[in-house]
Amino acid sequence: MELSWMGRYRNLVGQLTRYANIYVRGYNIELGGEDGVFLSAQSWQVLECIIEHEDEVLKMAELSRCLGMPQSTFSKYVKRLVQQHLVERYKKTDNQKEIILRPSAFGREFYSSKSKGLLELGYKQMFGLLENLSDDDLEAVVAAVQNLADHLDRDTDDFSKTRLIKL
Repeated sequence: MELSWMGRYRNLVGQLTRYANIYVRGYNIELGGEDGVFLSAQSWQVLECIIEHEDEVLKMAELSRCLGMPQSTFSKYVKRLVQQHLVERYKKTDNQKEIILRPSAFGREFYSSKSKGLLELGYKQMFGLLENLSDDDLEAVVAAVQNLADHLDRDTDDFSKTRLIKL
């Protein structure tokens, strides 16, 4: 059967689907062990998000939205990162309920060290394949993937809402 509705984008959609499936297959597997730290792909993303936004005063819910992750899942990974001394929790003096997250000095150092390895593992090759794109072309690719993610996010929210059946 021909999948003509995708037109010339079939290969792109196919590779995005393949990537998503491979990612999902291993996203909760914890790797590491160096320095007593074991991280899954999702816990790495949470650490990375906290480091990326450490100069901002964002609530945990705002950080979880940056990743498209449910707040409860985000909190679970934060707890693990705190236990491993990668992240520290703070309260605002004017609002004791709001928890603000910051990477620990160890967390920053750990991230810096391990991200160099990630670059070599595969991202360097991917970046090389995209090197000839102009900044505008690269922004167009980012916008396309973001648009797809936004639609999937809305669809997932719609499908996960509790539906009632009249008895």
